[in-house]
Amino acid sequence: MSIVSDPLSTQPHPLVGTVLRGTYEVKRLLDRGGMGIVFEAEQVRLRRKVAIKILPGHLAQESQALLRFEREAELVSLLQNPHVVQIVDFDTTEDGEPYIVMEYLSGESLELRLAREPVLSLELAVRIATQVAAGLAAVHGALIVHRDLKPANIFLTELPADGFHVKLLDFGIGKRLGTPQGLTGENDVMGTPDYMPPEQAQGKTAHVDQRGDQYSLAVIVYEMLAGRNPFQGDMMAILEQVIASEAPPIESFVPTLPTGVGPVLRRAMAKEPSDRYEAITDFASALASAASQPPPPPSAPPPSSNTTLRLTSDPNALADAARRDRPTAGSRAPERSPISTMPEAPSMIRLTKALERAKKARSARDLDLAAKLVERALSIGDALGNSEAATALDREEALIEGSLEVRLGRLEHALRVLTPPPGERASLLPEEAFLLSRLDGVASADEIIDLSPLPRLRTLRLLVRLLRRGLISNE
Repeated sequence: MSIVSDPLSTQPHPLVGTVLRGTYEVKRLLDRGGMGIVFEAEQVRLRRKVAIKILPGHLAQESQALLRFEREAELVSLLQNPHVVQIVDFDTTEDGEPYIVMEYLSGESLELRLAREPVLSLELAVRIATQVAAGLAAVHGALIVHRDLKPANIFLTELPADGFHVKLLDFGIGKRLGTPQGLTGENDVMGTPDYMPPEQAQGKTAHVDQRGDQYSLAVIVYEMLAGRNPFQGDMMAILEQVIASEAPPIESFVPTLPTGVGPVLRRAMAKEPSDRYEAITDFASALASAASQPPPPPSAPPPSSNTTLRLTSDPNALADAARRDRPTAGSRAPERSPISTMPEAPSMIRLTKALERAKKARSARDLDLAAKLVERALSIGDALGNSEAATALDREEALIEGSLEVRLGRLEHALRVLTPPPGERASLLPEEAFLLSRLDGVASADEIIDLSPLPRLRTLRLLVRLLRRGLISNE
């Protein structure tokens, strides 16, 4: 949860204008997320501006969410470090909603900075990384692992003379080493896929140590320098790459980097934790040392080949290239084998009929039948996997979303994790495991959809699959 100085909404919230426990006057809404709401407030007696993070009442009834919230307050209160957001107080509202009072930060998150300026200079990236590492060194020294380090949880506070000062936020899924497994199971996939280390992507969240935070920081440095994450694609594709693929060398995106920077990042992003630097400060020192070296000499342009079209002022160049690639007389483009397309025709008919029957069932208010028919159409579309099926399903997006919502029940109703049948959880797709871990402590489908990095329709489909497999309940 970011603590930002600019409100996200002009809509009044019931708590705005109230005074919590006679001490904190709530001024305005700053941020809203699935696991908490953040307000700007004033400590009445001291006239000090603070930020207050409140766990909504419906989540306060969920034991897992409440324990995570309380643990965040406990962990951060142990960390008296200038690079970690400070906890001022912890209490409950008159309605029983727990809240954490934190120092108020003026500035912006690194996420917002990168949205405005996708590529940062090497000097600035190293400066940010060095301050993050200093904060993490204190965190690790207290035997705590953050486990969700990402640009949204790195805040750049405004300093008149020095530009900015880094603060680490959101220890909601942090863990104190040496304590029982507690809220995180062996197969839970928790964190943010783009930045999580391989061991965390494999569901070994409970066993991630300080070197996992090092991996995440290296990915963030890569993003600051290259303007992109090392791995691209949807959530499942990213998880698979994090586990099994090496990141593209950063030199391929930033060839002007000093030659030592790439090897430092590759070591910090090693698949095996034992291959990374021993400590986060070792990584930061190696990065700063490598960055201080001169950039490589400019390389000569690669030799041209007959198959490469060079930039030219000749107006006929493109036409000549097009003629070279045009089929010769009597030739024709290869066609798909009729044998491969024959089975698709009856399948497309079944898909179309299922959608038509779903629309009729919905018109007749037989919503359960409509949902079953939509699920059948989606299964057929998955099996076909072609553009024709995708187009047919896209045309009925409203019908599909509405029907899946019926299967889940009203979206604001609570969902809960069930004890899985033997072996069932081990067979989960990475996307399913990720959503299941997000459900841990989240009260409703709407909140899971808000937290999910996947498209809304994909998230709905996965939740329905988890419901059908007996891994979650909407009762």
